[in-house]
Amino acid sequence: MSSTVPSTTVPLRYRVPWKKIVVYAVALVFALYLVLPFYWIVAMSFMHEVDAVAVPPQWNPADPTLGNYASFLDPDAGEALVGGRAIKETPYALVNSLVVATATAALNLVLAVPAAYAFSRLKFRGSTLLLVGYLLTRMIPSIAIIIPFYLMMRSFGLLDTYGALILSYLTFSLPVTIWVLKDFFRAVPTELEDAARVDRCGWLRTMWTVFLPVAAPGLVAAAVFSFMTAWNEFMFALFMTSTAAAKTIPVVAANFATDMNTQFTLMAASGVLAVVPPLILVLIFQRLIVTGMAAGSVKG
Repeated sequence: MSSTVPSTTVPLRYRVPWKKIVVYAVALVFALYLVLPFYWIVAMSFMHEVDAVAVPPQWNPADPTLGNYASFLDPDAGEALVGGRAIKETPYALVNSLVVATATAALNLVLAVPAAYAFSRLKFRGSTLLLVGYLLTRMIPSIAIIIPFYLMMRSFGLLDTYGALILSYLTFSLPVTIWVLKDFFRAVPTELEDAARVDRCGWLRTMWTVFLPVAAPGLVAAAVFSFMTAWNEFMFALFMTSTAAAKTIPVVAANFATDMNTQFTLMAASGVLAVVPPLILVLIFQRLIVTGMAAGSVKG
């Protein structure tokens, strides 16, 4: 005859996960720090000017309006407003920024791919010193070289043209792209390259079929980086351009603030329009961007 012994359960002491709470709280504060300014500029773009300057500030548009965006579609309607010139130039500036940023990203890859291949596969004296020299150029403050760049572009007759901006922005993005891509190319086994040569593949075909697919995340990350650099740059665009033929959106957006007044709602609307193209680009390629930046940080 078996006897059953009643089991006793000892209540476990509840532990408050303070570590997780602190981590989530810090993450929430950081997320709000990033999201709230963008939300504020979007909300202000739908406000009337009197609501945008109200005290205390209004976080939600009391009477939402599309009039600020409509001003860019009908520039003549903004002639009477402060910043009327900026209203007229905004559509052209968006096109200029798109052309300059796209051309910069494309030329950046065209020039960086053969250079990165050379550094990853060819052994020559001074290669490391040359690579370090490329990277050191990114550490020079922009203000230190803007005057020489201006004089150079003036001597070439490139002021107030796309060419001046594209050449300037390439100096920012090209060194970083070479550094990122060379590590991806080094990761390609030499056996694959030798097999392509056995199959009578030339250098271009080998690059297209062997190297570029492996380096696709790095290519996308480098292209987006150079696009964003060119899209957001302000100082060189301010010095190199003077008319709507070449002004970019950061320069035109700054013109909404004048000595007489500042049109906060129109400035906010132009800021939203300026954010949309790079935001769409990042959302489309976000996975490749994260992969490329993460891999580029640990390779080599």
